Amino acid sequence: MRREHKGRLSTPWLDRMCLSLTLIGAYLLSPLLSSIIKDYVGQNSGIISLIILILISPLVGDFISIRITNRIYNK
Repeated sequence: MRREHKGRLSTPWLDRMCLSLTLIGAYLLSPLLSSIIKDYVGQNSGIISLIILILISPLVGDFISIRITNRIYNK
């Protein structure tokens, strides 16, 4: 879905930055989520919370980059 000419869908660096930032945020939020779900899943709560957050991060990063792209190109 990328265009050769600069335009609405040609923002690979914005997408990469948003994904990187959401992955870093997921890593930082992992201990908090781990302590919340520890009663339900036990000892493996750290690994499970990190996996859940890493799976959700691309969705959140894509949502953020689409919002930023729309705001840039729809002035």
